[in-house]
Amino acid sequence: MNQSTKQRVVGTFVLLALALIFLPLVLDGDGNYQPTISSRIPDTPIIDFMPEPEPERPVIDADRFQSQSAVAVAPTATVSVDEQQLQDAEQVTIDPGLVSAEPKLDELSLPEGWSVRLGVFSDSANAVSLTRRLLDAGYRAYSRDIPGAQGVATGVFVGPHVDRGEANLLKDRLQDEFQLAGLVVRFEVDSI
Repeated sequence: MNQSTKQRVVGTFVLLALALIFLPLVLDGDGNYQPTISSRIPDTPIIDFMPEPEPERPVIDADRFQSQSAVAVAPTATVSVDEQQLQDAEQVTIDPGLVSAEPKLDELSLPEGWSVRLGVFSDSANAVSLTRRLLDAGYRAYSRDIPGAQGVATGVFVGPHVDRGEANLLKDRLQDEFQLAGLVVRFEVDSI
C-alpha cells in the first residue's frame, strides 16, 4: 500500500471518529417538533365542607305533658264574646305536676328512656301471646331477643317513657291488671 492510500484510510477513520463524537452533540433534538400532550383529566375540584351538624335532642310532647283546653258554648243560646274572653278561653292550661324535667341524653345524644320488662320467655310463643294481650289492652308493648347463658330468650317490654317515675307507675298498674311483677329497665334503641 502506498503512502497516499494509507493517509486516505487514516483520514477517513479520523473523520468517522470525529463524526461519531460531534454528531450527537449537533443533533441533540432541540428544535424538533413534538406534539403537545394534553390531559383529559379535569382539575381537582374545590370542595367546601359543611360544618358538622350539632345533635339535637328530639322532643316528645306526648310523654311530657297533657294539654287541656275547655271552651263551652250553649247549643241554642247566642253568646257574645269579646276578644279578651276569647283569648282567655284559647289559652292552654298545663298542670305543673304533669310536666316532667328535661330528659337526660345518653352517649348517642338520644333521650334516656325507661321500659317495664314483664317477663323473659324461652318459648317465643308465650312472649307473642303476652305481647298480643298487652297490645289489645292498649299498652305500647314490644318484644326483643335477649341473649343469655342458656341461649336466646324473648323479653316482653312495655314503654318506653322518658320519666322513670312514669315507668314505675306503669309497672304498678300492670302488676294490678295482669298480676305480673315487672322490672323497670333502661330502654335500648335497636341498632340498624
